[in-house]
Amino acid sequence: MTLIPITGTRSTSVPITGSRISGFLALVASLALSACGGGSATTATPAVAPTSSANGYTGPAASTADIQAFSINFWNNVRVVNRCGQCHNATSPAQMPNFARSDDVNLAYAQANTVVNLSQPSASRVVVKVSGGHNCWLSDNNACGQILTTWISNWAGASSGAGTQVKLTAPTIQSAGQSKNFPADALNGGFSNTVYPLLTKYCSRCHSPTAALPQSPYFASGDVNQAYQAALAKMDLNTPSNSRFVIRLGTESHNCWDNCANNAAAMLAAISAFANGVPLSSVDPSLVVSKALNLSQGTVASGSNRFDQNAIAKYEFQTGSGAIAFDTSGVDPSADMTLSGPVTWAGGWGINVAAGGKAQASTGSSKKIYDLIEATGEFSVEAWVAPSSVAADKSYMVSYSGGGTARNFTLGQTKQDYDFMLRSSGSDLNGMPQLMTPDTAKVLQSSLQHVVLTYDPVNGRQIYVNGAAAGGIDPQQGGTIANWDDTFALVFGNEVSSDRSWTGLIKFVAIHDRALKPLQILQNFKAGVGQRFFMLFNVESVTGVSKSYVMFTVSQYDSYSYLFASPTFVSLDPAVKPDGIVVKGIRIGINGTVPTVGQAYIPLNTTVTAANYTTQGEVLSPLGTVIALQNAATDQFFLTFDQLGTKSNVVLEPIPVPTVPTDSAPVAAIGVRNFAQINASLSVLTGVPTTQSAVNQTYMTVQQQLPSDPTLQGFLASHQVGIAQLAIQYCNVMANDSSLRAAMFPGVAFASSQFATQGGVDQVLNPIVATALGTGLNSQPSAQTVHDELSKLVGKLCTGSSPCTDTVRVLAVTSAACAAALGSATVLVN
Repeated sequence: MTLIPITGTRSTSVPITGSRISGFLALVASLALSACGGGSATTATPAVAPTSSANGYTGPAASTADIQAFSINFWNNVRVVNRCGQCHNATSPAQMPNFARSDDVNLAYAQANTVVNLSQPSASRVVVKVSGGHNCWLSDNNACGQILTTWISNWAGASSGAGTQVKLTAPTIQSAGQSKNFPADALNGGFSNTVYPLLTKYCSRCHSPTAALPQSPYFASGDVNQAYQAALAKMDLNTPSNSRFVIRLGTESHNCWDNCANNAAAMLAAISAFANGVPLSSVDPSLVVSKALNLSQGTVASGSNRFDQNAIAKYEFQTGSGAIAFDTSGVDPSADMTLSGPVTWAGGWGINVAAGGKAQASTGSSKKIYDLIEATGEFSVEAWVAPSSVAADKSYMVSYSGGGTARNFTLGQTKQDYDFMLRSSGSDLNGMPQLMTPDTAKVLQSSLQHVVLTYDPVNGRQIYVNGAAAGGIDPQQGGTIANWDDTFALVFGNEVSSDRSWTGLIKFVAIHDRALKPLQILQNFKAGVGQRFFMLFNVESVTGVSKSYVMFTVSQYDSYSYLFASPTFVSLDPAVKPDGIVVKGIRIGINGTVPTVGQAYIPLNTTVTAANYTTQGEVLSPLGTVIALQNAATDQFFLTFDQLGTKSNVVLEPIPVPTVPTDSAPVAAIGVRNFAQINASLSVLTGVPTTQSAVNQTYMTVQQQLPSDPTLQGFLASHQVGIAQLAIQYCNVMANDSSLRAAMFPGVAFASSQFATQGGVDQVLNPIVATALGTGLNSQPSAQTVHDELSKLVGKLCTGSSPCTDTVRVLAVTSAACAAALGSATVLVN
């Protein structure tokens, strides 16, 4: 990415074959585009997608390579009659500038140069007009603007890696305003008698260190000071209704104690009472501070320098409302996604998917993915995602499929691993066996991550996380994808059958009809995602350096926080080369206060030198940090410094108030095996591999019904049912496999008379008891006790209407005895 420091905006008059935009021609274009077909006010046309492509071209050939690039990437898309071609043509109404005329590509090219800006495609006049409501062909003006930006970027060559130049513009100078600061402690500030009583009464069963299953943060702790520190990030004194405590109850219905609306109102009243007792305060005048900025006063930096040359579907989630997430790739037909179930728009561009929600395209529009990928035989799936849990299993983030057992490809989650399922000549129709990131690496985290799946016939499948290959060997080893199904649908956050629910944040998805190269993947990871800004905090009055700023790259990370990254010292005066500027201890302030959390730059100690300074400034730190959001529309930021240049005011951090350790409630000294341990144990005891088709299918079916936590208090009756099903399947496979049966029961013939005598019963039960019971344990049932219980079971099963008089029945009862022993506490207790 290239940053061009300037002090204002300007247009440069150049020949039409030069850098594309002339000040005079831009003015003409501005006037001409102000209304299509006359001087009346512009109104948006109804949201009707193009129903046909442009007519075949029979005019003069493109006279230059650039005109040919214009033709392929921009002109053929806009001259469609349902788009710009309905007005800006050469026939009727022949509205100028007629850049969408179909008679002569060279003349259209000349006119297009008056309404585009190839150095900054998003600033093009045609993009600005359409984004503002001028003849958008979709229901969302911004989506039309994004698609036009993509077409212009492709024409300019930005998507091939050249990058987009971002012009830094000096913001308006303003000082930080007043705000309310949290009191230093809980007892003197009012928290203890307003918010705290509600928290301890209704939230202590989870958010307390003494809870049966303690969940951090401990804002309901019996220690009021510990609770206060944990609650700070959940309250907004300036706008109490934005407090996380209120939102969790009122909007997300999280653990309401009776009526959620009433509970949210009670919490709001408590926080408001707390806030009313806190006076407004100004920024300490002794601090070394920068000027202040709102997020909207930054320079837009989103999407710069991405590699999107082969993107055939792209979702940036910028709409922010409604039930449609638009495909902004510019490749027809648009595979727009319909949001259904509990899916909400996230701040800073994205969607939050809750359990049962999904976004899905139609099978008709999804078919372009089949058509274009089948033509190349390779593809990539790229996504920016933040899983809400690292315990999710068989959850699908991005899938092109027809249900739970049939797919073309899927990006999924198994605990802390990413999965890549792909239908090919080396797999079944469900894309198995899957490729997984190494389990030991645990690369999947509950944080925003860039995940890319690539496939080509030579290299097979690969998974990249945050720009780096995640490892893992593809069990399919290449192959072809000629067996794909073109009737499937693209879906996010679930399966089309709604039975593979995934929860978390999706901020971006792109599908490419080529396998991205490692450098292209790294390029897209570095380009970042979402609504990002370069924020220039003016420090000229502190440093004495002309037009000097400390610049951060800032984005709204989610609906509750901001991400600050890459602090850089820069001057917008091209004649200045700063030298010897000391920078120590940066803190980020918001709304007149300096939060106590998220201050990753306090240890910073560096000096800006002429030797290290470039035209893009000097980076002060590679770190990023998160600051709690209060009100996205009005939040105002500023910086403080322990030292900047020659001015200093070292801030002494308060000494944390020590908390008295509290003993947790007593827990059992023993636990139970979790789902993976149970599966592995049954495999070892019976000799049946976990990959055996029958047991693997049963395990996949009951996995979520098995214990996920070793705590004995959390063991439920439903867990035992799932364990019994799995144990029965393992024992059944073992009993009906002659080699496995011989290994478990050496010398036993299993004739129809096997259970006719006690001796025959003992021949079967003794090996089962020996297998199930451990050795050298301080506490476990005696072998005789287990034997006697199993003997009673055999007696009951071999009487009545189904006596054990044939080999099939004998093997069935053997399986039952085996399952009763292996599915009991003798094996489950750890």
